[in-house]
Amino acid sequence: MLPMGGGLAHGDDRPAATGLNEIFRTHDLAILGDVKHGVPARVGFFASEELFAAMAAEGVRHVAIEMPRVLGRQAMGVETEADVEAFAQDIIRSQRWHFVDPDHPNEESSVTQHRVASALGRQVLLARRYGINPIFYDFNNPLGGFRTINDPVYRCLADLSTMTWVRYGLDEKVTKADRDAAIMRERFSHDDELAQYIEAAVTRGGGGKLVVIPGYAHAVLPGGLAERLEQRLRRQAAVVGVFTDGGEEGQFVDFLAEQAQLLQVDLSRAPQFRYRISTGTIEREVEPQRYAGLDYARQRRMPPVCQQIAGVD
Repeated sequence: MLPMGGGLAHGDDRPAATGLNEIFRTHDLAILGDVKHGVPARVGFFASEELFAAMAAEGVRHVAIEMPRVLGRQAMGVETEADVEAFAQDIIRSQRWHFVDPDHPNEESSVTQHRVASALGRQVLLARRYGINPIFYDFNNPLGGFRTINDPVYRCLADLSTMTWVRYGLDEKVTKADRDAAIMRERFSHDDELAQYIEAAVTRGGGGKLVVIPGYAHAVLPGGLAERLEQRLRRQAAVVGVFTDGGEEGQFVDFLAEQAQLLQVDLSRAPQFRYRISTGTIEREVEPQRYAGLDYARQRRMPPVCQQIAGVD
């Protein structure tokens, strides 16, 4: 069994919390940041009996799970392990959602599809089993669709007509990386809508402690989910980076720098804690300065066509 309340081994003199139980016990808002989506060990951990038992033991009332809300509504019918399997098979048969193992990004594996789909269903099953209110929020489609467009590059590219793309040969002038980055920044920019949605669900459920399981970058951006929830719920968030093992943890800042540079965003907010699944131990982040150089927001690229055609500053 995963030692959820485990502490540091003797001989390690870094300050430490005593485990996720301690985080859940002492904080009304805990953010468990998924540092890389789709890694099998973390998929399993976030859908584990041990995690949900620890939350329940420390009085957590709500858990916010990133899941398309249409799937969330369907998952609310899950009551048994057999229902989890049926839910997973329904997702796979629909071919509407495709899940990727980041260690094998070019492979479309039936094993990966089943692993992630089953984990989504199991999270709901465990939440219900332990009396925790599951809240589903959809990062890709906040509140059923973007009501405003906030990122200037995304706004520019969205406004360009098909004829403009053809006439100016924009597929060659606007890179896929620039387009993908603009889409991600636009999604990030709607985090207050997601926070409002989660806040309303917590209020309807009678208030109480909340645990959120988002992507790490999604949580720590300025104006990101952690900050927005802190403001709306008037609570200080405990941001925990969740790692599979020491190897992944050791490479994290370099990985995060690549992501910040790719998306041209600010990821300089350090987590307060780092949790290691392989040992069940948690440590305080004692070197937050390692993250200080991860602000690439000022290096945001504006495709020349946006200035020339759309008049975007």
